[in-house]
Amino acid sequence: MRALQGVQPGRPYAWQAWGHLEHSVRTGENAFRHLNGQSVWEYRSTRSDENAIFNRAMTANSRGAIEATIAAYDFSRFRHVADIGGGQGQLLAGILAANKSLRGTLFDQPHVVVKAAEVLKRHGVADRCEVVDGSFFETIPEGADAYVMRAVIHDWDDEEAISILKTCRRAMTADARLLLVERVVEPPNEGLISKFSDSICSSCSVR
Repeated sequence: MRALQGVQPGRPYAWQAWGHLEHSVRTGENAFRHLNGQSVWEYRSTRSDENAIFNRAMTANSRGAIEATIAAYDFSRFRHVADIGGGQGQLLAGILAANKSLRGTLFDQPHVVVKAAEVLKRHGVADRCEVVDGSFFETIPEGADAYVMRAVIHDWDDEEAISILKTCRRAMTADARLLLVERVVEPPNEGLISKFSDSICSSCSVR
């Protein structure tokens, strides 16, 4: 639970952005960028302490999704799975551990994957997984027959999401598959995530 406190809404830089919610409501613009002059991803990439906290939180958050993802989908029919925006590799490590014949590629920004080798080694899959850094707005690794993105697309507006998907399409062969792993939106005030989000919104009233 301590690690999960590092998820974005729990950090001071996120509280400060919420204070500019009115700007977003009135203009449709990103409050964080309005306040800081850069995206939240750019902000963390230049602050090693915040980057480390966020990466630990994402690794902890992935644990709950691993079993559900593996149970929901048969990865054994593939030979090579690429996790795009895969953080430090927690999800991919779980997929590879459950499918001994699979090879994997972990892809994320350089400052994110810097400690991925430790995660992969700890799960005993480092010898079957390549770590590649870069931006999914530019290019992603080719050669996989399954591409996974967990908790990625929901972070971006429609135009940026389409750009990411187009990058994936350029790298994929005609018979490759793209798997999007996202949370299902729950009814208000039902479920832990919905209640957490509601509590944030209620504490950030616009005046």
